[in-house]
Amino acid sequence: MNKLIHKYSWLLIISVVLLTVLSFSQYSKLHINPSFNDYIPKEVGNRANLKKLDSIFGGNEKLLLIMNSDMPIVNPESFNRLKALTDDLKNQEGIERCMSLLDVVDIKLVDGFTEFQPIIDEVPEEDAERTALEKRILGNKMGERFLSADSKSMAIILTKSADVEDNVLIPEIEQVIQNHPGRDKIYVGGLSYVRYSIKSYIKKDLMVLLPGALILMLLMLYFAFREWKGVLLPFLVVILSIIISFGLMAILGWEISLITILLPIMLIAIANDYSIHLINLYQEKCERGTHRNMKLIAVEIYWELRKPIFITALTTIGGILGLLSHKMPPAAQLGVLAAAGIALALLMSLFLVPVLLSFYKFPSQKRLGKVQKKFFMSNLLQSFAHWVNVYPKRVILSFVGVGLISVVGLFFLKVDTNVESYFIGKSDIKKGIDLVNNQFGGSQYVSILFRGDVLSPELLSRIDAYTNQIKSVPKIGHIISPSIFFKEMSKGMYKPDEAAYNALPASEDEAIQYLELLAMSGEDGQVSQLIDYNYQNTRILVSMKDGSNRSMKSILSALKKITAGDPNLVCIAGSGLSKIQIADMVIQGQIKSLIMALLIIFVLLALIFKSVMAGIKGSIPLVLSCLFLFGLMGFLHIPLDIVTAMLSSIMIGVGVDYTIHFLWRYKVEYQDSGNRNLAIENTLKTAGRGIVFNAFSVIVGFSILIFSSFAPLRFFGVLVVVSIFACLICALLLIPAIIQSTRPRFLESDK
Repeated sequence: MNKLIHKYSWLLIISVVLLTVLSFSQYSKLHINPSFNDYIPKEVGNRANLKKLDSIFGGNEKLLLIMNSDMPIVNPESFNRLKALTDDLKNQEGIERCMSLLDVVDIKLVDGFTEFQPIIDEVPEEDAERTALEKRILGNKMGERFLSADSKSMAIILTKSADVEDNVLIPEIEQVIQNHPGRDKIYVGGLSYVRYSIKSYIKKDLMVLLPGALILMLLMLYFAFREWKGVLLPFLVVILSIIISFGLMAILGWEISLITILLPIMLIAIANDYSIHLINLYQEKCERGTHRNMKLIAVEIYWELRKPIFITALTTIGGILGLLSHKMPPAAQLGVLAAAGIALALLMSLFLVPVLLSFYKFPSQKRLGKVQKKFFMSNLLQSFAHWVNVYPKRVILSFVGVGLISVVGLFFLKVDTNVESYFIGKSDIKKGIDLVNNQFGGSQYVSILFRGDVLSPELLSRIDAYTNQIKSVPKIGHIISPSIFFKEMSKGMYKPDEAAYNALPASEDEAIQYLELLAMSGEDGQVSQLIDYNYQNTRILVSMKDGSNRSMKSILSALKKITAGDPNLVCIAGSGLSKIQIADMVIQGQIKSLIMALLIIFVLLALIFKSVMAGIKGSIPLVLSCLFLFGLMGFLHIPLDIVTAMLSSIMIGVGVDYTIHFLWRYKVEYQDSGNRNLAIENTLKTAGRGIVFNAFSVIVGFSILIFSSFAPLRFFGVLVVVSIFACLICALLLIPAIIQSTRPRFLESDK
């Protein structure tokens, strides 16, 4: 280090600048990917079945445009706007089907001929006639999908082509809406629109959260150190780590997702930890006044802290690499990028910070006096020392009690990966989601696919029975079934007093006759999404009012039970069902990453202190903090999702630093004094202060997430603050209490 500071300092600085410029030059390759289907393998499970459905029926995802008013929506002005919108949307590339009230027909037998009459071609002037029209629409099996029960909302249902990108189609739909203004508010719903909105919200979050987190970090650093070098040097390390990590992301061809939003926030919160300890020791040395040579001080802080800083960085990287056990690619990518960023922060803290510090002049006496005002926390740390030295067993029992209470909360912990729940407040997308789910049966559909002689009376009869059973399943919205179409068609073929009226075709030939009649009349648009052109595949489409994992699993279980044993059943699939597969991956990934992170930390602690007991005792605070975290999530009904599933690995990777810094400093203090009480007290007053600054830098960095546009990120921000605070308290109270009660040899032996 002495040679680096005196001879090669500018070479190091120029090398860092070149690496930063190279990384920044790769940013044009970065892209945002909001799709959650990409989190699961392509050729297995629901995603593979969706591909099968797309090959038969085309696109399966639905988009709903909801015209909403505070008065009855069936009025001349709204109807004219509906016609204009529908005409334009039907000609829009990327939309396979566009259906609205204009496509709903009354099928009747008139003078021996089948007539298809639009259920609405104009809106009556009289209120009584309009009310009668609303009732007729809501009484029609096809019409009820397009008008809300309170008659204040109308829907246009679009089927999105499988090969069109959300960022291409959605702006075009929004442009069509702008081209036809009106007094009714139009909301858009559907997974495609949710994904598009997530992408725009990710951009917004990066623009707001990143500067906000940096400002909070600057304020925290100045509050902690009261001098600008204590602010600028850690800040520089963080900025460089973020720039180079995103450059690495671009080089590797990885995309920005909802999960990787956490990367810059993690680095802001964690990457300055090592330089904070260096600045803290620098200020201690200035206060002691042993010498006034800044180059000598820079060399000394490097030699004194290189081992604990390297070890804590190694354990942090080890904990975060627990994310590699997740099957979701973005989670594993976050683990790699965060680990790389922290490794960069370690190198720059150990080498760049001392080099830059050596350029500064020794602080004046006035500046030293201002810096020393920060020791306000000494009284609190002194109290901690008194508690653990006098009442160590009580302290340990208190933590055990909290752990036992937390175990109870685990039984209330739930998993939910429903992307519709990610939006909060009174945003238009949230209102659109609520309208679609509450008034129009939901936009997330499940297909029950059958293959074989699909027009045979036997199969149609079974499908009809399934349709009737599905109606009784909770949280089911609308059911679109071939049996419903055939029954409606029969009303145009037979009189009400005939047995075949409102009944299924008696033969396959009759079913074909129905379909040919529909095709000749030009009204076959709706049935084409249920029966393929060669009559080999058919399906029942079921929408869901609630997209939560619990409801989805319950509905899927009911559908499997209803159709169990059917020889023609191919699969049950839907774009909304992917979240169930993701939820299973979240649970498996959480368990694996937790075990992997704890195992890595145990091994590293055992190696560092050359004792198995060090691994065990050092891991106790992390286990208790994990219990507290997940127990709190259970009690507060905060779900485990694709974002909060990252918590344990991050908390373990960061939280273990506090334990290591305490143990390392305690070993030094005990060797100097040979007195356990005095060693604990001195450790809390010196390293304890750095640990507190370190923890609060993490807390402040992550706290910015409470301003995110996404509910999971807000929950993540709150939970990180709570979990890191738990790790801090464990390091300052539980660890010294364990030392006082067990007198560990690995810390107090002379070896």
